[in-house]
Amino acid sequence: MILAHLIVGAMPVENHHLYPYWFIGSIIPDIDHVFILLKHRLLTPKKIINSMRFEAKYHVHYRTKYFHSLFGAIVMSLPVLLFSAKGALFFFIAYLIHLLLDWPDIDEKYYLWPFNIKFKGFLPIFSNFEKVFTVFLAVLYYFLTK
Repeated sequence: MILAHLIVGAMPVENHHLYPYWFIGSIIPDIDHVFILLKHRLLTPKKIINSMRFEAKYHVHYRTKYFHSLFGAIVMSLPVLLFSAKGALFFFIAYLIHLLLDWPDIDEKYYLWPFNIKFKGFLPIFSNFEKVFTVFLAVLYYFLTK
């Protein structure tokens, strides 16, 4: 749901404007994707898309336990708290929404890390449902920012 995270992050949550803490909180959990791409040298668009769709075949896991977990949400929100309590709250909520949007994806996730409890969704990456949902979010965004 890569585009979905961007659209949710761009949603107007305060005074009908883009709120930076919200936007960053909605996309920052995917910073782990960059590390995975570099580690496994998946640097072409075809390799990136195929490795995201077929993680088991490529022996990669894009959603790491450090960033795609409640622990990651708390740790990443703490530095934001130094700048703004309200910003940290928006950041944390957007982070949690990111995790919820990732939940239906079929890959394994460890939302309760350091506990070794796996969560696995039911939808393939880039499924038709995911595409329709992303279009729905884009339309919603259009009407909310009109």
